[in-house]
This record gives sequence, C-alpha cells and structure tokens, in this order.
Amino acid sequence: MKKIFGTIALVSLIMANAYGQQKGWKWPEDSATKVKAIEMNVIQSDAIKMGDFKTAIPALKWLIANAPDLNKSIYINGSKAYESLAKAAQKEEKNAKAALKSATDKPAAEAVFAEKSALRAAYADTLLSMYDLRIEHFGDKPNVLNRKVFKAYKYYVKDFSKSEWLLEMFDEAFDIGGTKIPDANLVAYMNVIKVNAKLKKIGEEEILNRYDKISEVIDQKIVANEAKEKSNDSLLKKKNAIDGILMDIVDINCEFVETNMAPKFDENPNDLKLVKRMFTFMLNGKCTDSPLFLSVSMQLQKMVPDYGLCKMIASKCVANKDYSHAHNYYNQALELTEDGIKKSEIYVSQGKVYSAQHNKPKARAMYSHAIAADPTNKKAYIAIGDLYYHSFKECKEEQDMVKDRLVFIAAYDQYKKAGASKKMASAKEQFPSKEDLFNGDYTVGQTLSLGCWINKSVVLKTRD
Repeated sequence: MKKIFGTIALVSLIMANAYGQQKGWKWPEDSATKVKAIEMNVIQSDAIKMGDFKTAIPALKWLIANAPDLNKSIYINGSKAYESLAKAAQKEEKNAKAALKSATDKPAAEAVFAEKSALRAAYADTLLSMYDLRIEHFGDKPNVLNRKVFKAYKYYVKDFSKSEWLLEMFDEAFDIGGTKIPDANLVAYMNVIKVNAKLKKIGEEEILNRYDKISEVIDQKIVANEAKEKSNDSLLKKKNAIDGILMDIVDINCEFVETNMAPKFDENPNDLKLVKRMFTFMLNGKCTDSPLFLSVSMQLQKMVPDYGLCKMIASKCVANKDYSHAHNYYNQALELTEDGIKKSEIYVSQGKVYSAQHNKPKARAMYSHAIAADPTNKKAYIAIGDLYYHSFKECKEEQDMVKDRLVFIAAYDQYKKAGASKKMASAKEQFPSKEDLFNGDYTVGQTLSLGCWINKSVVLKTRD
C-alpha cells in the first residue's frame, strides 16, 4: 500500500502544474500543500470511483480541512461516501432493532441497538454537513439545500425530536426553491408537516399555508411539463398522495368549507389561494353537488383557465339543464386545447347537449366536427347513427314504406363506420324487405334522397 501511495505522490508531483491550470479548481498557493492536495484528491477520487468509501474519507477530511474551497467535487464525493456509510449503518440499526424482539439478553441487545443508532446518526450528520460546507464555499443554495433536506428526511423523519428542525429546513427549501424543488421533496415535505401536526407542534392554519405552498409548486411544475409536452402522471399521483395526507391531519368536509371558507369567498372571490383551496377541499370532500362548488369552479376557471376544469363545469351545467352555460364552457374548452382527440371529445359532448335540446341538425354538426378533429372517434359515428335511427317517427310520411325506412339505412351506414355490430344488426332489422322494394318498384343499390332534417342520399338495402 505504501508503494502504491508513493507512486501516487510521484505522479502527483509531475501533474501538479497541469492540475493547477484546471478551470474551477483553487489549489493552495503553498507548493508543498498543493502537492499534498493533489495527492489527496487523486486518492479520494479514485477510491470513490471504486466504491471504497472508507479509503476516500481520510483524504476527503484532509482536503476539507486544508483546501475547503478547492472544488465542489470534494463535497459531492463526500456526500456519496457518507451516504453509503449511513445507508449501511441504517440497515444495521434496523437489524439490531428487529433482534431486540427475540433477544434473551435485553440489555445487551439494547446496547447494540443504541450503538448502531448512534453510528447511523453520526454518519447522517456528517453527510448533511457536506451540503452545508458546499453551500458555504460554492453557493447554489436552492439546489444544494433541497438535496440536504431530502437526505435529512430519509434519516430523521422517524426521529420526533428532530421534527421541528426538519420542518424549518423544508420551509426554507420551499421558500427559495421555486420550480426547482425536486419532485421527491413534495410528498416528503407533506409527511414532515404530518409528523409535526400529529405532535401538535403546528396548527390548522399553519398546515393549510404549507399545503398551499406545495400545491403552488406542483401547479408550476405541471405548467412547465405541459410546455415541454412531458407527462404529468407522476406529479398528479404525488398530488393525490399529498391531498390524502392533508385529509388525514385536518378534518376537512363539506360543512367545514361551507362554514369556514364560504363567507371569505363571498367577501373576496378574487383571492386565488382561497379559491384553489376551496376547490381542492370540496373535490376531495366529495362536495361536488353543492352549488358552492360550481360557483368556486367557475371563479377558478375565470382566474386560471384550464381545459379539464372547463369540461367539468360544462358537465355540471348539463346536469342542471343549464345548456346555455354548458355550451359557453365547452367553447372555452375548445379554445384551451389544440389536441384533436380532446377537441373531438368536446364536440361529442356538445352534440349530446344539442340533442337534449331537440336540435338534431346542430347535434349532427357537432358530431361531424368531432369526426373531423379525430376520425377514429367511434362515438361520433354512433351518435349520428342514433340521431337517424330515432328520427323515424318525425320523418315518416306514411305514404311510402320504403322511403320511410331510409332513416334506418342511414343509421346503419354510420354504425358500420364505427364497427358497432349490435347497432348495425338492430338497424338492419328495420330495413325494408325485398317484397317492399318489389311492391314499390325499387331495386337494391338504388340511390334515394332522404329528406326531413337529415337531407342526404341513401343507397337501398334490404333486411333479407
């Protein structure tokens, strides 16, 4: 080993000048210290690469003591080394805890457990100090602090004596982090809030304010992902988990919102934080049938336009038979997306509303728009087919059996485009028979004009 390190020292001497010219490195001015620093840096760097963290640590300690502003890599490597040792110590701590249950010599087992816990804490504390020193010498606090708080969470979330300390760190990280908050810290922060809430160290309003802070970060991340066309599935799962934690620590229900928040909403409906909070609480509390929920949703849409929210509001208006507002919100939703599939869904929904208003031509127009936006939308073809199928009574003239049944052929043609075999079969049963065509002097394959509101040509078919 001495021979190896002697060789390293010799190489270090030769490379000293080259290292000294590296950008971003601040080598000691004293030549002897500089040579030693180069040697120690080679040792720790190579040891880290080989996963030999115990060998790396003495060299890292020397560098931190004698060249603390050498390069941020010594703190990055230091965090790797102490993270590895902390992980191993934590595993030993868990094993010692498990051994306590079946130990015959309890005092001895407890002593082992205490020893392992202390070792884990010592390594974890030193790990955290790597981030503190990195911030002190190289700045970049928003980024580095977020790394630190997650490691602190990992090793101390179950240590209730550290709960307030953890909360303070997360508070600071979220205050200065903005959208750079790592996704992993979102749920972690909420769990730290939960611990402090269960220990009665923070009250309801403090919980809600921090929840708002997390929600704001998530909203910003979602917008950023959408701009980059990245999936938000993972973020939405985290949001659901965070909402679940909130419901566990704060007794939020419909009555809570109506009693405590509705008066504030009436007084200041432009308070976006309040509006978002009410919307989330009522959604999670299953208060969506409340008139207040619709009012809050409409106000939120006014302040922060969103495709999904528009769609939801429109469906609520349809349920209330408020068709005018439904169309208004569906139109807003169309303006908020360029996605053909989403547009097609909205057109189908609008078609259903016009159908409920007994305006079949307008309904068909919406379904046609849906097909134009997304030709694979089978629902739109089926919906047009249904319009035709159920127009028999209003379109029949009772003068010509064959012409009266053209609506069913028109419906069949639409069902066929959607591949709706059961509906095709149902429509075909209503086709005229060969005898009907013979009696009316018609032939299979002949094109006839279907009038009424449908106003299209139909190729004759028979049911037999």
